Amino acid sequence: MDINSVITKEEYNNIKQFDYDTFSMYLTKIVKLCVEESLKAIPSVMTHLSSQAGYLKDLSDKFYKNNKDLAEHRKIVAQTIEGIEGNNPGKPYAEILELAAIKSREVIANINKTSFGPNKNIDLEKFDGHLGKL
Repeated sequence: MDINSVITKEEYNNIKQFDYDTFSMYLTKIVKLCVEESLKAIPSVMTHLSSQAGYLKDLSDKFYKNNKDLAEHRKIVAQTIEGIEGNNPGKPYAEILELAAIKSREVIANINKTSFGPNKNIDLEKFDGHLGKL
């Protein structure tokens, strides 16, 4: 982004009175330049987001392939991952998944120890508060 495309030094020095119309003209130029620069960035941003989504999908597939026992507990795993991510900003996602596997198994073990009556139906909503403590 080049400020000279908005106003040159010579134009600035030649301004005798900075009136509303002149001010509006320069603001309009600035807005147009910002929009143009933003639109130029969109393709690279989209490429990055697309590759990031592919990377995360591959990581997820590998995670559940290596942790088949957790595949039927995806909600618990997802909530555990969110908690770990929130407490460890910037930590590599692969490390977060390693921690999530351990913590998820702990949560599942605790759920399995809890009695829910004769049919042992598990209501995941009851465990949301407990997951946040992990």
